[in-house]
Amino acid sequence: MSSIDYDKICADAEAEVADELDGVTDPQERRAYAEEIRDQAYMEISLLADERRQLFAAAALYEYFPQMHELFGISRSHLRRLTMYYLRGGLSREEQHNPPRWPADRAQAARDAGLPHRENAVEEATKIAVRYKSADARRSAALAYLEDAEEAIRVAGGRRIVVDKLERPDFEAIRTAARNELAKEFADLDVSDEERLRLAADAVDQAEEIMAELLPKRDAAVASLSFYTTARGVYYSAGVLRNSVTRILARALGLPRGAEPPKRAEQPDAARAARVRFIKDADRQLPKIATEYEAAKARHAAAIEIRNAMILVMHGAPHGWTRSQIAEAIDRDPKVVARVVAPDENS
Repeated sequence: MSSIDYDKICADAEAEVADELDGVTDPQERRAYAEEIRDQAYMEISLLADERRQLFAAAALYEYFPQMHELFGISRSHLRRLTMYYLRGGLSREEQHNPPRWPADRAQAARDAGLPHRENAVEEATKIAVRYKSADARRSAALAYLEDAEEAIRVAGGRRIVVDKLERPDFEAIRTAARNELAKEFADLDVSDEERLRLAADAVDQAEEIMAELLPKRDAAVASLSFYTTARGVYYSAGVLRNSVTRILARALGLPRGAEPPKRAEQPDAARAARVRFIKDADRQLPKIATEYEAAKARHAAAIEIRNAMILVMHGAPHGWTRSQIAEAIDRDPKVVARVVAPDENS
């Protein structure tokens, strides 16, 4: 089944809202219109939520494959969270953060929960995923128009002065601490090799989900500061190199790959034309977001090292697990396992 371009779905929904609101010149009328769009989108999301959860659960329990979450536009952990929420009738706060593992017999668990096997579950789940994502994008776009700061920046033009100097976290220390923290967690574990493999795979999934959530927020803050404020050295607060900020700004403006953003003096107008959001308090948000992102990125790298080491342990004597068995345990495509146990095959 072909993949769905959820980025385009969101961009189209946001552009639709912008087309509706940019033609409203009176600020108060625009605000009222934005509130109406927000409320309509929220109502649609609410109406879709239960059916979406049920369809996702049916697809995941009866017809699961490792990349199914991508087809639905969510993370691997999010799909597991929604499915287990359905099976259990809810999850605790801890389980929301670290969702329970898949049941040993997924189809039987679905039948026990009274969940029917709809032959077109994946297709129907994909359709509702598209509707849900579009409605959520419309809601987010409408909320952006409700920000007083955005209206101020559009009216004022030019750049806003950032009074306080941007914080510059010690990202190398943050990365080191995150790696050491995860390494200590696993060093202190007294579990079987199989359980260590599964826990490492869970740690990889959790870090990926955090990174996927934080990356667009980080880039949005970088773009807002770079385009609309007098802030300098934004990359120091973002934990990236200077040329990485250039790529972030080019993407925000919708420029082709490799293209350079306009000169600094031209950037505010270019950003407004591209409907780049002005984010209130981005100068305070960016260091916090970037710190969390870099910590998650470091944990991700460390977790992959542990997971891959355990793949080799489980593949070798005395366990002798097959690639398919390991792939099932870590919830990944067998190709991921193959790259670890037989790197020469993939060189």
